[in-house]
Amino acid sequence: MRGDWRRLLLAIGCGCATLVAGAAHAAPATAVLETTNAPGATDCPNAAALAAIVNDGIGRVAAVPAGAPALAASTRVAVSFERAAKSYSATVHINGANGGTRKLSNQGPGCGALANAVGLLLVVVLDADADTSAPSEAAVPASSAGAETSRAASREMTADVGVGGGVAEGLVGGWSPTVDLGGTLAYRRWAARLGGVWLPSKSSDFGPGHVDVGLAIARLALCLSTRDDRSRIALGLCAQQQIGWMRGRGLDYNGGNTDANQLWLATGAAIVAGGPLGRTLGWEIDVGAVLPLREQRFVVDNLGIAYRSEPVAFMTTLAITTRVW
Repeated sequence: MRGDWRRLLLAIGCGCATLVAGAAHAAPATAVLETTNAPGATDCPNAAALAAIVNDGIGRVAAVPAGAPALAASTRVAVSFERAAKSYSATVHINGANGGTRKLSNQGPGCGALANAVGLLLVVVLDADADTSAPSEAAVPASSAGAETSRAASREMTADVGVGGGVAEGLVGGWSPTVDLGGTLAYRRWAARLGGVWLPSKSSDFGPGHVDVGLAIARLALCLSTRDDRSRIALGLCAQQQIGWMRGRGLDYNGGNTDANQLWLATGAAIVAGGPLGRTLGWEIDVGAVLPLREQRFVVDNLGIAYRSEPVAFMTTLAITTRVW
């Protein structure tokens, strides 16, 4: 009977040992994470926020911020975020089997893309198979992660859309308000701008009646900016082509009310200033000269020319923009 009890206790002990060993094998190797945010990089994540990004990516607790309780913390990770003149950068130092120092950078406008890139790098490094015996095999995916994060962090093409308003002088006779809608596709210092401008009809007395003149414009511009970091205020110079439809209407004349529509073509140049209002919002001011390519006229029978376009006009707009990507 005693032998049976001994065999039973031995079996239970072996089973418990197996369960403990299995649990220890499945438990993640916890890393202690420290972060340093230099002046200008305060919007980059702290250690707790970066650890949350890493743990969400791995699906388990693989990193804890410095100062938090951690078991078997065999790896220490130190991340230093900095803000250079035109970009964010991060230096990641890992002390462990897959250790080393890596540097990542991103153009902005905020630190979110760089934080995600650092998180991806740590996910790959900390999620490496614990049973891998050759350090070089674990280093290969880390190197691939560095290439992938570098590509993600170096995404330099951006797109914005904006809506705003302004004033124009000399397009429909004197000063007139404008309503503007447009978008910008930028790559480094270059940008292509496509938009539309609507000028409500402006009324002018002529003889016994009056003439209303309105204009709708589509414009395409190519711009060169003083900066490739869209998180800072900068200036740009744009050359633009414009096409539109001008409508003239005579009212209160003896011959009745009549309408006339004409194709409108122009070229021009503009100075653009813009800057950030937040992570995804920005502002933009456009001051430009418009040169119609042909003279526009509206004539009232027996009275003469009621409207004649100016050889040079000016337009100023203020828009609020939002980042698409």
